[in-house]
Formats: sequence, C-alpha cells, structure tokens
Amino acid sequence: PAAMVARPGAPGPAAAGARGGPSMGKALPRPGGRSHGHRQPLALGGALLLAAGCRLPALAGAQMQFEIPVEMLQGMFGGGGGGQQRKMTEWPKTENPEVSPEMEWLVNTEWKGKTAKYLLLRDGIVESPLKECEHEGMCLWAANNDKVLINTPTLKVVKFTIAGLDRADRKKLDNKDEQELRKITLVAEKASKSGKRSQLDFSRVAVADDTDNIISGDLYKLLDVAEDEEQGKIKSKFRRLSVQNHPDKGGDPKVFNELREAYEVLGDPDNRRYYDIGGMQLVKNIESAWKEVEGQKAQLDAKLNQVPKNHPQYQAFKAQIEAQKQQFEKSRIKSEIEKKLRNDDLDVFVPISAGELYNGKSQKSYEFRRLVICRGCRADPNSPECKECGRCPPEKIQVPKYGMTPFGKQVVGMREKEQESRERCREVSVTINDLRVPKGAKEGSVLRYVSDMGHQTPGKLPGKIVLKVQRGSPEDTYSIAESDLHTVLRISLEQALFGFKHSWSHLGDEEVTIQRERVESTDEVVKFKKKGLVGDGGQRGDLYVRLAIDLPRVSSGQQSLTLKAATPEHQPQLEREAPVELREGDAWRLWRGRAAAIVRKEQKAGKDEL
Repeated sequence: PAAMVARPGAPGPAAAGARGGPSMGKALPRPGGRSHGHRQPLALGGALLLAAGCRLPALAGAQMQFEIPVEMLQGMFGGGGGGQQRKMTEWPKTENPEVSPEMEWLVNTEWKGKTAKYLLLRDGIVESPLKECEHEGMCLWAANNDKVLINTPTLKVVKFTIAGLDRADRKKLDNKDEQELRKITLVAEKASKSGKRSQLDFSRVAVADDTDNIISGDLYKLLDVAEDEEQGKIKSKFRRLSVQNHPDKGGDPKVFNELREAYEVLGDPDNRRYYDIGGMQLVKNIESAWKEVEGQKAQLDAKLNQVPKNHPQYQAFKAQIEAQKQQFEKSRIKSEIEKKLRNDDLDVFVPISAGELYNGKSQKSYEFRRLVICRGCRADPNSPECKECGRCPPEKIQVPKYGMTPFGKQVVGMREKEQESRERCREVSVTINDLRVPKGAKEGSVLRYVSDMGHQTPGKLPGKIVLKVQRGSPEDTYSIAESDLHTVLRISLEQALFGFKHSWSHLGDEEVTIQRERVESTDEVVKFKKKGLVGDGGQRGDLYVRLAIDLPRVSSGQQSLTLKAATPEHQPQLEREAPVELREGDAWRLWRGRAAAIVRKEQKAGKDEL
C-alpha cells in the first residue's frame, strides 16, 4: 500500500468540511519534500511547485500527499506484461561487466551497424531503437581488456575488438573529439554464418541540446569590459555601445540584442555571479526557477479571485492567501533555489608528508586543480584561447520514465540521464591556505571546508570542497602503518660483514644512529621506540628500519671477490618501505618480488634417462 504523508496540524478533508468553508483548491507539496527519480509524486487535488526540475519547499496550506513507488504503480497496472515481472538481462559469471577507467572515453558515444545503433551510457546501460532494448536495463555494455562487450536478451554477449586505437590520440578520445572517434571501429570477434565480421562505426556523441536562445559568446568580451570591472562602469560601457549599435542609427539588430542581453546578465550582481560560476545555462536555470515561483503566486491570487468579495469569509481567505505568499519571501526562496541547483560536496585528499604528521603543521598550503568553464569556447572551440580547454563534465537532465498501463504507454516517473556538455572547461590551480595539520592526523580526517570551490559545471552552482588527510606523500622515505614508521637502510655486503655506523636526522630535531659490528641475516629490522607518529592516547609509535644488503656486481666469468671494510658514508641511503599492513597485532610487508621473479629453466633429460 502507498504510504500517506500528512503534515502535522494540517486539517484533513473532513475537518475542512466541518467548518463549512469552501475548498481552497489544490494541496501543495509538504515542506522539505524532495523529487525522487524512483517515485511518482501524486498530489491529491494539489499543484506541485517545480523549479528547474526541482521541487521547492511547500506552502503552509498543504494538506496531504501520496507518494507511490514507480515499481508499485507498474505492478498495479500489470507493467504491460500481463502482471508478469520482466526478467532483466544479466552478465554471465565468465564475463567482466565493468567499464575500466581507461575505456571511459566510450561513455555517451553512439555506434551504428547495418541495422541498429547503440548508445553507450554510463553505468553500463545501452539505449537502442531495437525492440528488445526498449526497456531500461535490458541491453547492457562493458569495456575492459581492450574489448567492448554488448549484452542483449537475444544475441547475448557479443564481443568487439577496438580497431584503430593505436592511431588515435588518447587525450582527444577522452575529450570526446568526434574526428578522433571516427578513427575507431568496433569489430566483432566472431564471424557470422556468412563468414563476415559485424562492425560498428562511430555515429555521434550524446551532447546537450544546442539551445539557440543562449548566448554562446563571452559576455565580457561582448561588452568590452574586464572580468573584475565595477558595476557602474559596466553600465556606462553598455550605454555607449547601445547608442553606437542601435538599429535606428544603422546598427545591426542582432548585435544590439546581444549587447542588451549581455547587460541584463552582467548588469545584475546576482546574475553576474551565476554567469561567472555556472555559465549562461545557470542564469537560465535560475530564471526558470523564479518564473515557477511567480506562477505559483499567480495561482494563489487566482484562487482568491474565485471567492466573491462580499463573501462573509472573504477577509479570512485573503489573510490565508497572504500568509501563504509570505513564504515566497525572496531571500528564503533564493536560498532554496540555489540549494537545489548546487553540486554535491567534493572530497579532496591532501597528501600530508610523514614529517608534517610527525611534527604537526599550523599553516599548510595546497594546490587544488579546479575545473572552470572556458567562457566563449562553446561558440568557437578552436579559437587560440580555447586551446587548453576540453569538454566540461557531463550534464544531468531529468527525462520521463515510461511504463505500460491500462491506458497504454504512460509516464510513470522520472529518471536522470547523463549527456556530454557543449561547454568547454580547463584546469586551473587554486591555492588553498590555512590548513592546520595536527600531529598524527588520521587518514580521512577533515582539514577544512571551502564553499563554492568545487568544479564548475554548466547550469549548476559549485559545491564546497572538503579537504581531507591523505597520509604520506611521494617524497617520503617512510611508510606509515597507523602510528608506526617503516623505512629501509641500504648497506653494502662489506658493511654487513665488517660492520658499519650510520646516523641521520630524524623527522624531529633528534638524531638516529645505527651501529652494528656485523649483520647476521638479510632483512634484519632495527626498532627505535617512540620515534613514530602520535597515536591514540598521545603516545608515539615506533620507528622500524630494515637493513637491506646490496650485493656487489661481478663481471662475467669472475671466480673470486676481494672484500674489505668499507669507509664510513656521510649520508645513509634511506628509501620508503613497501606498504605495511597491521594484522592481528603483527606487521606484514607487501611482497614485491613475484613480478620480477627469475624463471628457472629446467634442462631437458637425455633419451637414455628416465
């Protein structure tokens, strides 16, 4: 059964009738309601307030709302299959269903054969005009080990090799460069009954719709102003340009309209901010959201106009409508619109060196590689200033989800679909300061939040970045295992046999010294107590130094070797230990020798030998 959601304190239908008042019309969504891709919201006698695909907070007059899962709705109507569940396509256990990272360039690309096309979406879904692929999840794809696999209900798994990959530029493929993608052909591994191998050629990239009413050029260049220009100067510049380009004075109407539209954006501080961080698509999304709000307010006025002014309860109705309209207060609605159009938070892991973890650091800086929109590159991606710009992250849109009902094929919900952006983006380095690293900071602990610093995405507001600790840096000579430190000291065979003494400055101010008269076995480990990181309870862990013996090199055919005591070295050779795992109280070092193992060839036995 569908769950009924009623707002506490809201009068039910019976209570409204008991007061004798006429119905005030349709109920509105409950406060804090969210639009879920897997649910079909049904407001009983209610109008839903939607803004740019998102539901805004509800008004005080909401009564109740039912939410019925799409799966239940399809089940009640039989799902188009006589009430039987449709069996979803599954991958055989012998096949790898993953799309490996190096094959991500295939996502959102369409490939065509002689009879069908296949659009390869994220999450391994295939869209195709084939009847068997009509329902989402019935046709699947995967890409790994330099092969593409397409899995359909009738053909099952068909494997394709990727021809032309050696001639293509991998960076251009990652940027979905169509000219580069045309060099690729997917060729079936197995031949058909006729002996020919099927092949799929590149068709297109699934990109966002090219909206004609959105200016694709750089608005700052259109108005000939700097990006940090003051608002007053932007207004003055627009006035001069509008006079010069006015159609009544022989100006080009298209140029004049573009100047006017550019000023409508840059002349308003809020719109200018939206344009700077989300492009023209974000400006349009915000405008659409406000139009929805105005439409909702107009509906309230229309409801009031339906009540005669001489009605005894007219003033009460008017007061109720005015109270509801108060919830459309600009700052509150603005905050809610921005919240719905904001990207998710982005976790950024900052490498913290062993020295910084050992001593702590009060003022650390980090260079964050941030994606920003290349303004104007949508209009001309081949211009010199767009040379370093690639495709922006994919955009997500809401599309109808269809199902069979007694009334035929109907929309039973909404689903999110990803498509490549037409905008271009580039990476810029942003310095994040004032990061405080406590001694012994744990992996994943939060260093700082920075609002509006996430990657820029067309049509969306940047989310905040959450800077977290990543223990260890590439320059470290120590491996970290909880509060213990591990390193390797390389010594010669002479030092192992005749003894040695090595000293070096540790991560703090103290000096560490190892002196041995003889090393009895390879990979001996020396332990220094409380020379590790600060751990739980404020106690330091230990430092472990493994002694690795380097064998001397001898020439081919050399039968003897003379060894003598080595002279003291000024600087010991320290290197990072292999990753160490703590398990059941013991430390285990990753075995690295297998990949470089020497294959020993057995001599073939003679014919007279068993």
